[in-house]
Amino acid sequence: MTTLTITHTHAEGTLIDGTSRGDGSSPALKANRWRWSRNLGAWYIAGSRDHNARDWQIRSTVEALQDAGFKVEVEVDNTPRPTADVQEDKKARAAARADALDAKSERQEAVSEARHAAARQISDGIPFGQPILVGHHSERRARRDAERIHSHMRAAVDAGAAAQETSRRAAAARVNTRPESPATIANRLDKLRAELRRIERLRDGYTVVQGRTVIAEVTGSHGDQHARYEAEAAHLREQIAYWEQIREQQTADGLTVDTSAARVGDLIQVRGSDWWRIKRVNPKTFTATWGHSEVRIPHHNVTALRAADGTQIDR
Repeated sequence: MTTLTITHTHAEGTLIDGTSRGDGSSPALKANRWRWSRNLGAWYIAGSRDHNARDWQIRSTVEALQDAGFKVEVEVDNTPRPTADVQEDKKARAAARADALDAKSERQEAVSEARHAAARQISDGIPFGQPILVGHHSERRARRDAERIHSHMRAAVDAGAAAQETSRRAAAARVNTRPESPATIANRLDKLRAELRRIERLRDGYTVVQGRTVIAEVTGSHGDQHARYEAEAAHLREQIAYWEQIREQQTADGLTVDTSAARVGDLIQVRGSDWWRIKRVNPKTFTATWGHSEVRIPHHNVTALRAADGTQIDR
């Protein structure tokens, strides 16, 4: 009986070791949404890197493989990596993917140019405007040349289109190597903080209130579940601390502004827009006016801030 090993770590994701071509494992793996990676030389679960193991998917896979006659061992380590390591790894993978796609695009462009050249070489041997002479001894060769020209041109066009698409994919991958915008990081911090509050409520318990009436008291978690919530909360706090540092650096670099000092009447600007006057300060947005217009502007979208008289704020 062949033994297969399913492993999971945050750094590598969920992989399976011990399979081979034609051993009968692929139907069970495909049915449970595993994918084959030529780069890794192994089956893997997409999107499993830097997440906890999907226990339900692993259990279903184990059952399917055992039914197919395999012995399966499972090794799971859900210890998260530091956020800084995760981000550096993502950038490195994105850069490697962009470089590989650039090289592929160059190869496709070379094929396109070679096919164009082959078509021109054939056509250069045919007198300009020379029709196919039906019944002449040259007819068979002329038709063969016309077919070859068409074949080369079709291949050249297809390779050129493929090169453009591959180049577009390389540019998209390279976007992930660049620093993220202040708005993106601010939105991520909002989501992480909301998720931390949710996990802490589940861990510690909470009270359901409607108006001034207590509807229910939900008790906190215990045992293994409490430990899992605590570990998840600790990981969220580590992520929040990392992205807060990035946000502080962006503020220091002038890419965004600290709006905590903003008051009603102050002026705000978004990416070089007109100066809007703050009418009301909300928890996450400013209600601002310009002329007869009134809009709500998220705090993290503000790129410049001035006092009501237009001077630099120093509070």
